[in-house]
Amino acid sequence: MVTHGELPCPACGYQRRGIPHDTACPECGARGLSGDLVVSGTPTETPEAKLAERVHSLSHLVPAVLILILAIAWEVSPFGLDRMFTRVRALLMLAAIAIMVYAWIRRRRRNTTGLSLERCVWEFEPDAVVVREYAKETRIPLRDITEVSAQIDFVKRRTRVTLVTAGASLGAVGLPSLFLGGPLDAQRAIVEGIRQRASRGHAQAR
Repeated sequence: MVTHGELPCPACGYQRRGIPHDTACPECGARGLSGDLVVSGTPTETPEAKLAERVHSLSHLVPAVLILILAIAWEVSPFGLDRMFTRVRALLMLAAIAIMVYAWIRRRRRNTTGLSLERCVWEFEPDAVVVREYAKETRIPLRDITEVSAQIDFVKRRTRVTLVTAGASLGAVGLPSLFLGGPLDAQRAIVEGIRQRASRGHAQAR
């Protein structure tokens, strides 16, 4: 078996280091990994990533709106010229700015360190690839893969691989994509391996 990535359990994210590939996940009981080529990577969009993005956006929007409302309310209120209320308003504005700066720094750190879960696993069998992401599992015949698209991000040092499919598979799973990590040479090698298996599937279909 040729492997690439951390190979966690796609159902729960449990790190399967030291566990035989064909052994079921000791955390959730999901089946083990199989196939002559197994690739794991970060899904292009995950529910966790979407939720984090929304929380991050709200952490900027909510303080800004509150500051605006508070500034307008105090400006037209009888306390607008009171020194104490002016100082309190300044402290609240500084606190809100500090929260926004903290959220921005935390997001940048998360992006630069690349903290993520490789919850997408592709298992290549002789005639098909099984796409596993969370509890979802879909089998795509290799003959339905019309193209293996690879886009290298040299800044984040990762490669986005997309299986362009046709026929019934396109309606069932769309365009399966994941981000490969690790050394760029290893990423290139695994992309070439995926393309060879897709070509082999087309040849066998003929």
